[in-house]
Amino acid sequence: MHILDLGKSVLNAQTSLMQQMAIRYGRQLAFLVMAAVFGFFALITGHGLLWILLVFGGHMGPVGASFTVFGLDVLAALICVMFGRRSYLTTAEVEARIARDRSMIQIRESMTMAALTATIAGTVGRGGMRKAWDIVRRKKD
Repeated sequence: MHILDLGKSVLNAQTSLMQQMAIRYGRQLAFLVMAAVFGFFALITGHGLLWILLVFGGHMGPVGASFTVFGLDVLAALICVMFGRRSYLTTAEVEARIARDRSMIQIRESMTMAALTATIAGTVGRGGMRKAWDIVRRKKD
């Protein structure tokens, strides 16, 4: 029965670990999607910038504005890529991994003890118990 309780704790720790990983991956995905959107905007702005440079080569008003918008789009895309690519483990995820590993170690130890107990209580154990009982009976005689 103790092994079943340890198995439940391992499953609970694994569930918590999977939830934390899903949250982390969800954040990464959201930032990467935002980076893709801003990258697309930067591409559109780049085409508009090229058009303005070709049409109004000497005038700095629309070109300066296009450079500014393009620069801001690229900066926003880079920031979102950096946030989307970072993957730090949260404390809850680390704690869940530690709890899962401890429970797995306890299960292995319990299974080892169960196998050892079964061996001792098995045929070898019964034969040894008879010999011990014979020794006790001989001392009384």
